Amino acid sequence: MKTVNFSYGGGRKQICFLSTLSLLASISAALNSETCLGCSLNADENSPYSKYKDWEDAPASWEEYGHDNDDSVCGVPRLTVEQWEKGKYWQRNKPVIVMNVTEQWPAVEHWKKEEMLKRYFDAEATMGEARLFGETGPDEAGHTLTPTTVGKFITQHMYDPLKYFFDRKLRAPQGMLDDCHPYPQPTRAYLEDEMAYGIEALSHKMKVDPRDDIWRDHLAISIGKDLTGLSFHHHGPAWNVVIFGSKRWILWDHNRFKNNMTRQMRIVRQIDDAELADRVPPSEVRSHVLSSPEWIKYLYPSPERLEEIRAHGHDCIQRAGELMFVPRRWMHSVINIGDTVSVISEVGHLKGEGKTEDDFNYDPYESSDDDEEHDNEEGLSTEEKIRRRGPPPQWLCADQNPNHPACIFCRGNPYNPVCGDEFIDDEELSSSDD
Repeated sequence: MKTVNFSYGGGRKQICFLSTLSLLASISAALNSETCLGCSLNADENSPYSKYKDWEDAPASWEEYGHDNDDSVCGVPRLTVEQWEKGKYWQRNKPVIVMNVTEQWPAVEHWKKEEMLKRYFDAEATMGEARLFGETGPDEAGHTLTPTTVGKFITQHMYDPLKYFFDRKLRAPQGMLDDCHPYPQPTRAYLEDEMAYGIEALSHKMKVDPRDDIWRDHLAISIGKDLTGLSFHHHGPAWNVVIFGSKRWILWDHNRFKNNMTRQMRIVRQIDDAELADRVPPSEVRSHVLSSPEWIKYLYPSPERLEEIRAHGHDCIQRAGELMFVPRRWMHSVINIGDTVSVISEVGHLKGEGKTEDDFNYDPYESSDDDEEHDNEEGLSTEEKIRRRGPPPQWLCADQNPNHPACIFCRGNPYNPVCGDEFIDDEELSSSDD
């Protein structure tokens, strides 16, 4: 996932990451589900964990944050599944919404709140604070994460306004994956032929190893209460299917902010202190990273931002059963309206193997120039160093240090898989996307 240093700030929310569940744990959860539910949901009849037996029972901020998807506001084409697959819209650089995707999914029944707790209560998970690990991306958050379980999150943490459940990389229990069949294309094609042309994400001018740039059968899972969700960020092509609840999306065309940090900052961050005056503590005005609801409420109404999103982006509501396709590098912010459960597929992500103890111990904010790290890289080529650290960020190559060895390498080798797709000329790619 390509991010900028403000990309995952969502206030002081926390994220919960799903990992591996063994078959034994699944059986155990099913056998003991009534006891777990009884203890967790009925301990306090006045708590939201007891009141909201179903996802639909919880409050939803439709009046303040919903709208009717008028074309002048949303403007995203709405497709049938047949149109999506026949037209291979995932190869185009435009957002679309696909309707009625979950009609045949067992998840529609198996992921109802109490049924999910019966089936997957003991699935291992981790929680972390988005405001801290947002700068690193949710997959490399290190010691900012804490282990928990799916059941504990839903029955003890979900309605805490600081907490949110989202997994982008770790492997889900096989039962949960099976609940989402048939997968939408192009993810489904991976199960049939790993090297099928239909699963290649981009149309490159030069040949690359397709295994580094394809839709795989990995799924991420997101569960969150009303008004939770990640703030502005961008990454490779991805689709998101809502099973329960709804999401509001603010999407912004990458061509409007690539190599233009000033415009990017003016749209997604506060321009000056006055925009947040009397809304956050004075000492935090300049450093405050807005959550998605805060951005919509405080910054979005400005004429500059409204005009920019209306002309070069989309503001859409996605409802249960629908798929939202987000093209490569499109900036987007997401907010749940009501309790919302969704699954996500993103280009290039393998099934995870779960987190180890070491994954929770390292410091994700440790400088990449740390001497100890470089001791382990002595004698390595620039390409191998990039493979280990990840592609150099655009802000580094465009502004701070354009002569950094990693920047020079990727500008000269834009199609090398270790550089991601940040250095590929968008105009070359768009010729085959339209």
